Amino acid sequence: MTLWGSLSWGRLRPWGRCWPALLVGVCTGVQCAVTISPVIVHIPSQGRAIITVRNDRAHEVMYQLTLLRWFQQDGADHFEPTQDFIASPPHFALAAHATQVIRLGFRRPERLPVEQSYRLVLAEVPQVRDAEREPGRVDFSMQYAMPVFVAPAQRENKPVLIWRLRQEDGAVVLRADNPCARHQVLNQVGLTEGTSPWGQHLSQRRVTVLAHAWREWRFPEARSGGDLPWQIWVLKDGQEVRELVQQGQLPSHAC
Repeated sequence: MTLWGSLSWGRLRPWGRCWPALLVGVCTGVQCAVTISPVIVHIPSQGRAIITVRNDRAHEVMYQLTLLRWFQQDGADHFEPTQDFIASPPHFALAAHATQVIRLGFRRPERLPVEQSYRLVLAEVPQVRDAEREPGRVDFSMQYAMPVFVAPAQRENKPVLIWRLRQEDGAVVLRADNPCARHQVLNQVGLTEGTSPWGQHLSQRRVTVLAHAWREWRFPEARSGGDLPWQIWVLKDGQEVRELVQQGQLPSHAC
């Protein structure tokens, strides 16, 4: 799969509890293609993975790797530096149309009860000599952030989310708790009254709910009146069917 990376911040900002998420967008008018495989890294219990990076540009690019621990607290994503991995090579020069193999080794390959989540940041190192060689040329330094998941020790039954609704300051707040040991991905979340599919509110933002974490969606309240309960429509990753969750029938199964 080919990724088109986001524009760089110029350099990585200082690490903090809320490290900014990296976007993946489309660059137009500039050569900024890089092929990365896989784009989501699943590390098995032995704690090793291989990633390949291909430089599809017409010139050499310098790259630097950074591993961040990814966790969710108070319904928000947080990132912090980690020493949980050995990445080889940690930085490298990649010639035009060349391929580099990156090896990741998890330092703690014990039997973990809960999936561990990280982000692998592949950042281009700006090279001033390119601009000097071609006056008037504008280069963009890209950053790519790949999710990295280290598998827990045991397999689970079918994962579930526990849904809750509340009214707050003229809005309907929808919350999804993930009691399971693995993350879950939601492609779309909708909120409606009655049985109308997708109904009054729809969020098309792709959201990951990490293990033992929760996320929220806030929708403006626009009830039409009556006693019909809110209903939740969910489109999960890898599933074509929409799940309907009724108020008062929230799943209580714990993984």
